[in-house]
Amino acid sequence: MNGIKNKGAKDGGTSAKTTGSKGKSKSSLKGLLRKYAPKKNQFAAVDIGASEIKLVEISTADGSPVVTAFGKLPTPPDTLDDLADEEVLVNALNELVLTSGLQLREVITTISGDKVVTRHIKLPVMPDKELETAVRFEVEKLIPVPADELTIRHLKLGVTGVNGQKTLHLLAAAVPTSYIYDFYRVFARADLTVAAIDLQVLSLWRVFCGLKPGSGSKGTLGVMDIGASSTQFLVVRDGLLEFTRTLPVGGNLLTQSLAEYYGYELGQASQMKEERGRLLSSEEAAATSEEAMQMDFSLRDGLSELVREIRRSIDFYASQEGAAPIERFVLSGGAVKLAGFREFMADAMEVPVEFGDPGLSGQPVDETSPEAFDQAYAVALGSALREVVE
Repeated sequence: MNGIKNKGAKDGGTSAKTTGSKGKSKSSLKGLLRKYAPKKNQFAAVDIGASEIKLVEISTADGSPVVTAFGKLPTPPDTLDDLADEEVLVNALNELVLTSGLQLREVITTISGDKVVTRHIKLPVMPDKELETAVRFEVEKLIPVPADELTIRHLKLGVTGVNGQKTLHLLAAAVPTSYIYDFYRVFARADLTVAAIDLQVLSLWRVFCGLKPGSGSKGTLGVMDIGASSTQFLVVRDGLLEFTRTLPVGGNLLTQSLAEYYGYELGQASQMKEERGRLLSSEEAAATSEEAMQMDFSLRDGLSELVREIRRSIDFYASQEGAAPIERFVLSGGAVKLAGFREFMADAMEVPVEFGDPGLSGQPVDETSPEAFDQAYAVALGSALREVVE
């Protein structure tokens, strides 16, 4: 799992910096190679989610990023937990590459779900070489898995000072090393090279905050990327990433609620949600059919757990020293495309809520609303921007 850089945050890994004249010579040589080597202007990313695999390719040949290819298809069932059925996932990747028109074979990807564990850590300011060891020690205390079985990386989110004592705010991420090897192998079998493994929260920061620095970046913003089985929650303050959390709930709650209410199989309930699902406003509820009211009731029942989890995260963030009230939210993820979802969340959060829009030329659009960004692509697009947004 490679480190990731973005504005206001600095990555850390497991390798120590080279010191001495020999190290300086190597560093100088690397600098010269970077300076005179051909600069890349095409980047691609693949986001394998619980319900869909999304692919995005961008070009910066003309200076600004432009989306040149994209596509998505359903994630084969039961393939992500332990990658047991690699062949099915490899075939799906091959199909997506073919149908999307992807030109590159080097991609950035993310690992989702409970395979990646992130924790916020605060430590005294120290040299990077010492910090690496300290982070590993802290992760060992927080995660009940032997550290030698994990690939651990950390990201510097900032430095705070109280009574003259400076403290580093870090985001640490840990993934089972064996799972990373399996992930690389699956992509290699699909003739794809994994250039880096990104964090979903950083992808979301890039696409909604880092892409347009200074534009609406003042204040405290919450971002909720709601997928099928999990939700990424992050708080961005004055353009800088301040808080992140992965919630173990997502759009599947709606499907399960419909299935229980109507006595349907999950597949039938999912189709019903996509074709007829709608959360009603108070005005619509006063003049609608009993059938629509029943569906609205079932959907709201499913969303209640999601709202509870989000409120817990907001409360936890608010309890942190120096936290600021969240002034507005941005929504993304495949689950937010349900009709009436934005209005429902605005009522639940009691602050303005809007859909995310990167505003890139050629970006994927929603099938039902051709002028709107397809929210399912947010993570993939953010990862594709990894080398573009500093």
